[in-house]
Amino acid sequence: MPIVRGRELNMIFYRTVRRITRLYFSARMKIRFEGIHNLPKEGGFLLVMNHQSHLDSLLLHAYCPRLLFTMTKSSAFRNPIMRWVAPRVGAFPTRRYQVDPQSVRMAIRYLEEGKAVGVFPEGERSWDGKLQKLRPGTIRLILKTGFPVIPCGIMGTYEVWPRWGKMSWLKIGPKRPKVMIRYGQAIHFKKYDDKIARDKKLPDATKKISESIQSLMMP
Repeated sequence: MPIVRGRELNMIFYRTVRRITRLYFSARMKIRFEGIHNLPKEGGFLLVMNHQSHLDSLLLHAYCPRLLFTMTKSSAFRNPIMRWVAPRVGAFPTRRYQVDPQSVRMAIRYLEEGKAVGVFPEGERSWDGKLQKLRPGTIRLILKTGFPVIPCGIMGTYEVWPRWGKMSWLKIGPKRPKVMIRYGQAIHFKKYDDKIARDKKLPDATKKISESIQSLMMP
């Protein structure tokens, strides 16, 4: 009998959690998807999305056709349960508002392995549901890797569970809130190994990605 290694067990756990959470969210919300054909069927890419709610990463991990590995704020790993669960469902820690070489190396490793890496370039959840200013660290990562960027617009999660509010996880009623997840066409940037070159390209890349996400958030 072949030995199932730890990494394979983690993938089994991840896929099982995906199935369970899909059943719950499908009963709890009316979720629509557009542009799924824009997601590469193979190879590494960066999924760059707006951040309205804690629900965003949960929904994307559950429903994205590709297994997703997302940068997650390091404070989420302080809880012992989350510290065990998070790495097994595709989350890896990053320090917010500062350069985190370890998380950058982890993201690049996943991309080079042909995996999909999810990033919230705003760096935090929106206070009003609107797209906030994108943080330069995420854009520098994109320019450093040279992998395709898939912009993603998420709508409706702010109304379900805003930053300042709470959500009843157990209540499933007849009126299900509507959520839209829309994937845009791939954006391609050159790979910039030089920091000076990345910084020079930063304003244009930020504008292009911001406008792409914003367009996907339109009703």
